[in-house]
Amino acid sequence: MLPADRTGRTNRTIDLSAVADLLWRADPDHAEEPRPRLGVKLIVRTAIALADAEGLDALSMQRIASELGCTAMALYRHIPSKNQLLAAMTDAATGSPPTPPAAEAWRSEVEGWVDALWGLYLRHPWILRAPTLNAPVGPNELAWFEALLSPLHRAGLDRGDLIPLATFISSAVRDLARVAAELDPAGAAAYGQVLAERLDPEQFPTLCSLAGGSGLDEAEDGDVTPIVHHGMQRLLDGIEARARSNPFPAPDKEERHG
Repeated sequence: MLPADRTGRTNRTIDLSAVADLLWRADPDHAEEPRPRLGVKLIVRTAIALADAEGLDALSMQRIASELGCTAMALYRHIPSKNQLLAAMTDAATGSPPTPPAAEAWRSEVEGWVDALWGLYLRHPWILRAPTLNAPVGPNELAWFEALLSPLHRAGLDRGDLIPLATFISSAVRDLARVAAELDPAGAAAYGQVLAERLDPEQFPTLCSLAGGSGLDEAEDGDVTPIVHHGMQRLLDGIEARARSNPFPAPDKEERHG
């Protein structure tokens, strides 16, 4: 186990420049050849297929090598570490961000971005378990971040708000997707009854007042999607109000930059 510092964080280091070089490398793709040559793209494709089918726990350099009919040492000549492999897998599986209609309003564009990211996590739930060792540096993940920053900028937000809010939105979607992937449906169904048997109205007056209404009991079906939509609507309401009260000049607020 890796040691933790005083903040509780695990002491892990990563060569960010090396990761970026790997993710931005324009290696040729030999997928159409009868016997594709071993390279970064083939290794990453194989690793993604394995993670999609069996989860991240099944992923190892030895297992990938076995799938490709080579040695693990041969893989390390192309991808030097497991962390770099996970970074490459995540960027590749992320793919390109959604392309909104040309006249899409900023708010609808953000909502479409959130829905697309949610769908991405449902297709590749292993991404939610990959360690976050650094901010995005891959071409696909940065394209997604740009696709979120752009409509927020057109909303009229101050430059100092853009990255914090975009990071908060993407992190909220990721963490709620993780909850959705890990949530036990049976436990969710019993949630209301378990609380009702234990909550003291004097100690938990607000929780007790919510029992039997929308919100608390909605958790019993185990569907986290309405929470994502509800929270995002309130957040976008706040962004809209802030932009109106403290407008920052943003050209073509309701037109995407060409």
